[in-house]
Amino acid sequence: MQKEIKRRVLLPRIKTLLLAVLLLVSCDGTVYHRFEQVDDAGWMAGDTLSFLYEPGALVSGGEAMDVTLQVRYGADYRFKNLYACVETFRARDSVLLSVDTLCCCMYDDNGRRLGYTAGTIYQNSSEPVTVAVSPVDTLLFKVTHIMDVDSLKDVFDVGLRLANIEM
Repeated sequence: MQKEIKRRVLLPRIKTLLLAVLLLVSCDGTVYHRFEQVDDAGWMAGDTLSFLYEPGALVSGGEAMDVTLQVRYGADYRFKNLYACVETFRARDSVLLSVDTLCCCMYDDNGRRLGYTAGTIYQNSSEPVTVAVSPVDTLLFKVTHIMDVDSLKDVFDVGLRLANIEM
């Protein structure tokens, strides 16, 4: 009997606590976060990675979003930085809204790797750029690397993170 009472009292409290923690963790404004896998042969010049953002019912509408490029790469990545072009289109009529160059700094000036690691895979992010958008538009982002090589070896995944900007 006592166990049943404790369970009825504690279970809702635990659920509430878990929900509160989940909400606190997700309150960074992120509305979209996705990675696309790069071909095993490398990220070829001209290969375009596409990301489709469809606003959800729970997204608070703003007039702008922060766009951040993210890269997962291996220990043999040989460049200090990775530069990419991010084109933002309104999906319904293919109107080009913006073109931005984003840079992921992979190593500092002393040759130390920047970013996060999980074993032999590293992850790094660019500084965000702000893109003016309508809160109801579906957006298409096209990402290509703009490095002076035909193929970027040891790049595994490229991602985009979109976050609402509170205005």
